[in-house]
Amino acid sequence: MRFSSIDIVCHVVDNFGDAGVVYRFAKEFLLAHPLCRVRILCDDLAPLAAMCPEIDPLRPLQELRGLTIVDSRALAPSLVGQLGAADIVVEAFGCDIPEPYRGLLLPRARAWINLEYLSAEPWVDGYHKRQSLWGGFGPRKYFYMPGFTKDTGGVIIDTRVEQLKPDIATHRADHVNGFLEPFGLDGAATGDDLLGTVFTYSRGFDTLLRDLQDAGKRSFLFVCGEKAQRGMRATLRRLNGEMLGESQFRFGAAIVLFMPFVPQQRFDELLCVSDFNFVRGEDSLVRAILAGKPFIWSAYVQEKRYHLVKVDALCTAFAQYFCDSLVFHRYRELLKSFNDCGEESEEQATGEHFDCFFRDLKKVEHSTREMSYFMTRNCNLVKKFSDFLSEIS
Repeated sequence: MRFSSIDIVCHVVDNFGDAGVVYRFAKEFLLAHPLCRVRILCDDLAPLAAMCPEIDPLRPLQELRGLTIVDSRALAPSLVGQLGAADIVVEAFGCDIPEPYRGLLLPRARAWINLEYLSAEPWVDGYHKRQSLWGGFGPRKYFYMPGFTKDTGGVIIDTRVEQLKPDIATHRADHVNGFLEPFGLDGAATGDDLLGTVFTYSRGFDTLLRDLQDAGKRSFLFVCGEKAQRGMRATLRRLNGEMLGESQFRFGAAIVLFMPFVPQQRFDELLCVSDFNFVRGEDSLVRAILAGKPFIWSAYVQEKRYHLVKVDALCTAFAQYFCDSLVFHRYRELLKSFNDCGEESEEQATGEHFDCFFRDLKKVEHSTREMSYFMTRNCNLVKKFSDFLSEIS
């Protein structure tokens, strides 16, 4: 199919998660197709504005570096008429396409694609690129399933971050100091220190802080996101951590730093310079894998602990990149224990222990780099998505 325009429709559910994936996808699609008209239609521009301060969350229609940003809550018939139809309509994560776009523009599109959530579950391969049986008006609808194998839709590879990686590897100390400088710690970290990020759902971190002490190294923890920061603050109170400043704490040999919100590329850079990363959600999981550093995934808690199915599926996808079966077994058990909870809570205590994780850090890093290498070369979502558009008529 030949196309010259694409609309990506997003309903914000998990604050920055949904909008973050859509924004990253739109940027990458525009890089791959610079002559294509790319528009984001989102019902909450505040997360986009946080990730990109040049976006005005109060403007219903704006242009930014080739992207058109539309507040879908302002889609009156007059604005819809001004927009005109797109060749491709992407419905992100099964969201409802708002009226009057659905009535006036969707029927004029040539393809309608539901970009689904990322999953490592094995059924994803079979559903990828299936045509919907929905028999209503409008163009044919397809399901596009991101995943970790060649037979899925892949993951979003951030071109600019990939280009930045060699400089991060060569001048890591400079990049580290760039993150420490706002806390007055420029030059404080040495090559022997452990650096880690903590970006999780609400939980307690008692075991993490205690096991870090047993790792025998000084550590710097960059805590990101309101939920993780609330959980870490509660943990530090329980463990009698020392407050060094409004956003700086100490527990034993660990320096805990509460990070302000940073743009996407800056967060990606932080993942790349760290020795290990705790991440949550879909986009940050992918960024952690592509950073090639050991990671712990905080899965979104679901009823009847169904999130453990997703954790197990991720581990199964990851297993092939481990050379040492015992290291993989310990890693898998840690992820299962870390996520073995029934609800989010700042008091949340699960049965995990991180001593083996920190001991196996270099081996887990090697495995993560192997997976990152495979993903960047075989699972580029925007390339695979573009190839799929050429397949359909």
